[in-house]
Amino acid sequence: MKHILGKDITFNDLGDTDPNLAKNLQWMLENDIDDIGLDFTYETEVLGQIITKELVPDGKNIPLNNSNKKEYVRRVCEMKMTLEAQEQIQAFVKGFRTALPLAFVSHFSTSELELLISGIQQVDLSLLRKYCEYEGGYRKDTPVIIWTWEILEEFSPEELSQFFYFLTGIALNLILQL
Repeated sequence: MKHILGKDITFNDLGDTDPNLAKNLQWMLENDIDDIGLDFTYETEVLGQIITKELVPDGKNIPLNNSNKKEYVRRVCEMKMTLEAQEQIQAFVKGFRTALPLAFVSHFSTSELELLISGIQQVDLSLLRKYCEYEGGYRKDTPVIIWTWEILEEFSPEELSQFFYFLTGIALNLILQL
């Protein structure tokens, strides 16, 4: 959401995307790391292979220590949450802003925008069923429609939420391709 709103990514945001990495980096910030033997590189998986990348030019020759650990954490966060997916982020933000220009959403906080896009996580299936409109020759008594509602009624609240999150993501993707 911060990318959409043009806001800076911080260390606190990493916990949402990679809790284990956030925990390890937090440990680094809170402890003495002068003799840890790391440098300004990090490992990432690319097509099933572990690759070492430098966080700064000549990063493999810059030892990580107590005096530069905050910069290291900042660079890892930037790399993981922005630079590694820069192309995809830019394409998504461009598409999103085509549908909703920044001026329309800039007054929202990141959590408000997420709620606006994702909605409330609890899905009221009876309400959805009541107001559902059918197209393409489908009606509420068409067998495939009956079966769909029967299957959805068996879903747990979490499964329903995940299903509709997936479904709305597909719909947004189709809209952005128009």
